[in-house]
Amino acid sequence: MLARIAIAALASVSMISSALAWDGARAYHLRPGGASDISLALNVIHAEDTRLGLGDTTLDVWALTPTYRTTFDVMGNVGFVLIGLPVGGMTFDSLAGTIDTGIAQGDLVLGAGLGLAGMPALAPMDYAMHKPGFQAMVEGKLFLPTGDYDANRMVNLGQNRWSFQASLPISYALGDNMIDPELTTFEIRPVLQVFGDNEDPFVGTGANVMSQAPIFGVEGHITRNFGNSVWAAIDGYYETGGETSFDGVGQGDGLETLALGATLGLVLSQNVATRLSYRHLVYSNDPDLAGHTLELTAAYLF
Repeated sequence: MLARIAIAALASVSMISSALAWDGARAYHLRPGGASDISLALNVIHAEDTRLGLGDTTLDVWALTPTYRTTFDVMGNVGFVLIGLPVGGMTFDSLAGTIDTGIAQGDLVLGAGLGLAGMPALAPMDYAMHKPGFQAMVEGKLFLPTGDYDANRMVNLGQNRWSFQASLPISYALGDNMIDPELTTFEIRPVLQVFGDNEDPFVGTGANVMSQAPIFGVEGHITRNFGNSVWAAIDGYYETGGETSFDGVGQGDGLETLALGATLGLVLSQNVATRLSYRHLVYSNDPDLAGHTLELTAAYLF
């Protein structure tokens, strides 16, 4: 029974990890070359799993992630590098009792991206007058196993394994320039995430190694400015894959999920912007899985 609860916990954690991996609307919006920003993102996530038929298992997560990103000119196109480190906590309730991680450190993330088309490195004045259109870039993030982890707990903010996420953010913008008060964007971001092995999985599984199959996902957004200070978006997030295996034995717990949501963005000044997003799981191939996410991000551009 403990192993079955552990598998449910790991499935919920997999969904949470994916929720934290989404970047959201206008995450890859063209910005001036040479600009840097410091952002602080708060994610509040709730997941439920009733697959055991013996009462709900619930997982609640909060994570606060400071991130530094800087852009630079790469042969006339915008490139960027970033570093982020989440801090947060998890509470897991099941028939086996309640697990509370307390305040813990998550896994360090290192990222980089490069504009491929329609993303020139522009000075601030040139940026303001730039007429947008088709944009594409390539991006990757490496998650390192630096977070807090305890094999005696079913859930941990640190994953005790590396993972790598590759994506191809693509967008098309309609507007006279980048500060058009009616600027509209259509965005799509295909994502592939691969995982290393956890060679010290939760002891309740009785396994020596936990593996996970790759996850393929797509996020999409339609955004529009409403004046110079407000923008909004409708959002969609789809993913499939991620089956876990213990000592090479698949658990049949690969997920296919669809989440829908909305985003409200506020530009408070030339240097400060905020974004509030909500996502709700509307479909899962596991009918007993449910969840939602609230994310608040504030960024200072300099």
